[in-house]
Amino acid sequence: MNAVKKLFLLLVTALLTACASTNDSQTNADNGQRPSMDQFGRMPMPVGTKLRTPESLIFGVGEGWLGRAVFELPNDANASYNFFAEQLPRQGWTMIASVRGKKSLLVFTRADRAATIEIEDSGLFSGSLASMTVSPVGSTGGASAGAGVVVQPLGGAGARRP
Repeated sequence: MNAVKKLFLLLVTALLTACASTNDSQTNADNGQRPSMDQFGRMPMPVGTKLRTPESLIFGVGEGWLGRAVFELPNDANASYNFFAEQLPRQGWTMIASVRGKKSLLVFTRADRAATIEIEDSGLFSGSLASMTVSPVGSTGGASAGAGVVVQPLGGAGARRP
């Protein structure tokens, strides 16, 4: 009877191992279709940044990508804010608005694209979370250009954008 139990346990173990291997290979095949850090071209990211693929929806690669990407950043929200505020202008992005607080927001434009970055502490031991949305500017569909929110550019006390 003891030999039958051992044989049964061996068969169950083999079956579970085979199922786990099948799931791993399916997951790896799916990862080929999921967003990766390689898709962001010259978009500066802190060293150690991890992409949260299940929460991200990205179309295209390189300089023309658009969509929403969610990142785990290695630094706290304050350091992450400083990183993007300093590094994106070095890549040709112009900051047009920012809000610094418990949840910080940075808005940039470059040529015909806009990038919005929302940053907050992750609540874990360290690090922060960032949600970056990049899209084309000036679509011809939807609401008229005058129907949106007026954004006041940084540095211009009375300046307004149409």
